Amino acid sequence: MRDVVDEIELFHRFGFDFVDLTLEPPLAEASAVDVAALARALAATGLGVVGHTAWYLPIASPFVSLRQAARDEMIRCFDVFARLGVDRVNIHPDPSRSIFSRDAVVDLNVDALGRLAIEASERGMRLMAENLPGYFSRVDVLQHIFDAVPGLGWHLDVGHANLNVPTNVTGALLDAFGGRLCHVHFSDNKGGDADLHLPIGTGNVDWAGAIGLLQRAGYDDTVTLEVFSPDKDYLALSRQKVRNLWDKPG
Repeated sequence: MRDVVDEIELFHRFGFDFVDLTLEPPLAEASAVDVAALARALAATGLGVVGHTAWYLPIASPFVSLRQAARDEMIRCFDVFARLGVDRVNIHPDPSRSIFSRDAVVDLNVDALGRLAIEASERGMRLMAENLPGYFSRVDVLQHIFDAVPGLGWHLDVGHANLNVPTNVTGALLDAFGGRLCHVHFSDNKGGDADLHLPIGTGNVDWAGAIGLLQRAGYDDTVTLEVFSPDKDYLALSRQKVRNLWDKPG
């Protein structure tokens, strides 16, 4: 929703190491974004970049034409990311609101993810599926997908693992898929079904516990703060809180 180069420069001033670059309208659609300007901004700031795609692309729509259009858009995103030297790109399974059964929706996702994982790999990137609130955060459902698409990576969203469940399922997901983990998102919420993207420490996620689980799993790579506050001071504060928890002895 904002100028991408301005956002890159802002994140650099806040002391971040990389940008989680989402390609979507209105100002960052893959077919319209100024890739050369992005490359210059990334080079000038020294920021790394992780590829992020729009969560609402209907890759598993019951309509063949919509599935194909969504996949075509994903490939346009892959082409931009490849030009920027991205090595990993996320994708969101599509819950596909329709009369189709859950199993049929999962199978449509398996087909889409398999095809798109190949497209990403051909461009030097690993595709990674993000767990979503609901059945796409269930171990059995994700296990079926990962078994069917062996090269697919996993993108852990700790906030999503706290939604539509009695207790946060981050630990169960890490136990099952820690070996596939490529990237992590942090944002806070209060459980239930509202994906609030709050600053760290303002919801009910146990962040010391979640960070401890990641460290015990041996993870030490990119973590994005998906903090959607209009006051960017909360983004900086969230970064410091995570840094303090990560570096805390024991």
